[in-house]
Amino acid sequence: MRLTRGADYGTRGIIYLARQPANAIVLVGDIASAEQLSESYLAKIFQELAKGGLVRSHRGAKGGFSLARPPEQITLRQVIEAIEGPIAINRCLAPWEGCERSEACPIHPVLAYAQEQLVSVLDGTTLRDLAGAPPHLPA
Repeated sequence: MRLTRGADYGTRGIIYLARQPANAIVLVGDIASAEQLSESYLAKIFQELAKGGLVRSHRGAKGGFSLARPPEQITLRQVIEAIEGPIAINRCLAPWEGCERSEACPIHPVLAYAQEQLVSVLDGTTLRDLAGAPPHLPA
């Protein structure tokens, strides 16, 4: 299993946002420059994160992006799934695919367990953990 470049850019960009002061609005160009990412590609990824409810897009002269929730309320799984879609390490574990052999397949339970462990780790990791930020306090 391998995450796409989009997931890599998205996680790096949103962690950068999580390191900013509460309610900070940051230009995507500033994030791209600080993280050495393609600005145009990062802008597309951030639109996906906005659709997923993880960041807010602000228009106008003081426009940019901000976190939609405090960093301790956003998990790494939410970030990855906002960009990649639901996590499935094999097609037989994808709810949209299904597998008629899952009951008889000796590999299925092993892959299902591996996926459960992966999802558990991603669910248990927040942006606060990744950013090393102090607790977000109301402004």
